[in-house]
Amino acid sequence: MQLLDRVLSNINLCGVELAFQGDALHSVIEGWQPFYNSQFENTDFQKVYASLSSIDFSEESTESKAGTSYKQKAVFRFPNSDPYRADRIALLMNAKFIKLKQTNGLDIVIGRNDINQNSKPKRTIKQNHQLAEFTFESSSIFASGYTPNFNVFGLPVFIPLNLITTP
Repeated sequence: MQLLDRVLSNINLCGVELAFQGDALHSVIEGWQPFYNSQFENTDFQKVYASLSSIDFSEESTESKAGTSYKQKAVFRFPNSDPYRADRIALLMNAKFIKLKQTNGLDIVIGRNDINQNSKPKRTIKQNHQLAEFTFESSSIFASGYTPNFNVFGLPVFIPLNLITTP
């Protein structure tokens, strides 16, 4: 595979999970983009309801004297007109990492901004009487990578899926 070849995939974001504690480490899995991809210790990602059409991810690079940095942003919306509104908002404002699930089985995780997380991400909530919009932003020294999903397709991530060919 050549890095500059056309990428043949059509994926969508299909879920959101949050972690409120734990550590993000650079991946040491051979062949798994060791610096960019993340592995997690003492981290329990919890599924969060989000309208599928409201999940959004963007990333923008910026050049400076120190080098290139990347601003990563995840946004999702959800109904927020129940008695637990204030508790939910307080909980979301403590999120440390956000995982965006993709239809191809790979997960983008935002929150690790250096070899380890050395600066907490910015979290904001905008809301009205019906909906809340949660925004999670992180500035990083590298473009976002993936985190291993050990349950994808029922196979361990250590078995390369590109060995499977179609006629």
